[in-house]
Amino acid sequence: MASITPEELLAHTQWLESGGTSGCKIDETGMNLAGAVLNNLNLSKGQFVGTTFTKANLSGTNLSGGDFSGANFDNANLSGANLSGADLAGVSLHGANLSHANVRGADLSGADLSGAELQGADLTHADFTDADLIAANLTGAVQTGMVHMGAKLADTLGLV
Repeated sequence: MASITPEELLAHTQWLESGGTSGCKIDETGMNLAGAVLNNLNLSKGQFVGTTFTKANLSGTNLSGGDFSGANFDNANLSGANLSGADLAGVSLHGANLSHANVRGADLSGADLSGAELQGADLTHADFTDADLIAANLTGAVQTGMVHMGAKLADTLGLV
């Protein structure tokens, strides 16, 4: 199973801490990270276009500001993850666990969140335009300014 190497993590940390003057921004574009254990890491501002995270454990991981367009997070564990400001447009999060995740200001337009668990998540100003939220659970989620125009909402729990 593929994973992110310690060397890649170190280079990315250096890149983040230096404001981009040293190290290297993490780029896992198109990689298959299905089932990978990537919890409690700082992968903020990373490039993950088309990456497969199916059944991966990303709980507590900082993914803020990252580009995940075309990625697949089906049945992934993102509980407590920071996805604020991330580009998740068109991403598949079918059955994913995003309970207590920070999704503030993220772009989830056109994303598939059918059956996803978002209990207690912060969805403030998140954009779910045209997203599939069928049978998603938003119970206890902060939904201030959340946009869900054109979203599929049948059997969605906890929508306010």
